Amino acid sequence: MKKIRLSAPATIANVGPGYDIFAMALENPRDEFEISLNDSGKITIEIENNTENIPLDVNKNTAGLAILEFQKKFNLSDGVHVKIFKKIHSGGGMGTTGASASACVFGLNKLLKMSLTSNEMINIAQMGEIASGGSPHADNVAAAMLGGFTLVRNYNPIEIIKLDLPVFPIVFAAIRKSERTTRGKISYQIGEEKLKEQIAYCSRVIHAIHTQDIAEFGAAISVDHIAEPVRAVPIPNYFEAKRKILEAGAFGCNVSGGGSSVFAVCSEDKQTAIAQIMFENFSKSPHFVEILKTKTTNFGVQEISDSAR
Repeated sequence: MKKIRLSAPATIANVGPGYDIFAMALENPRDEFEISLNDSGKITIEIENNTENIPLDVNKNTAGLAILEFQKKFNLSDGVHVKIFKKIHSGGGMGTTGASASACVFGLNKLLKMSLTSNEMINIAQMGEIASGGSPHADNVAAAMLGGFTLVRNYNPIEIIKLDLPVFPIVFAAIRKSERTTRGKISYQIGEEKLKEQIAYCSRVIHAIHTQDIAEFGAAISVDHIAEPVRAVPIPNYFEAKRKILEAGAFGCNVSGGGSSVFAVCSEDKQTAIAQIMFENFSKSPHFVEILKTKTTNFGVQEISDSAR
């Protein structure tokens, strides 16, 4: 096999209190990828619908860095061409970089018949995140690779636990970041009380998944003392909008991943009202893209058959 067609989901990282540890996959949108091997010895990247000026330079592209890491690890020299069909917005905390990195590593593993474990693939794919966040991190990559709700059990070596999620609605305000990354602005000196509360809310998230209690899950993901205070700053009227979203019946609300997108967990009958509140509060931002109504999914990277194309 010399060519494979795949799709990979948008993801929400951190999921409230789980900084760099938690992530979950969304049913839509999904990027699609066509990965092929050749004899050129070069890595080339092509992007269809590249409206957000994603770099095609291998050393500045998430997919390119993931492929380079794969080749370096196994001393490979195959030429690789990746065509990406963009459907996930870039630069907004929707996990598009994780989707690209995980799909490329998954595809190469299959094309080259390497039989790598999911942990081995995620360990390689996380290196692609250097292109967007400046450092490797496995949360988005894990959820894109595996689907469902993932938690990083260990970073050295990488160990990922996947939990199946009950399927529930998500309303998503896609807002691009005004700067490449805010990671360097985050302070970890949050004090003893906030630290204990952060850990407690992480525990509540996992308990809510095991008991399939969506209301409890929403309450638990609404608290974050580490990333939210920093990543909320460039989002106009964020905390006032969050209050309105929760008062309208959302179970929970927070910033998605590295920002500046915002997501809410709710029941299906509340989706339209919450989407309207998000539009009214966020659409005036010059970085606003759109409001999406989607849901969680337990499916990560998937091969697209010829009949489905």
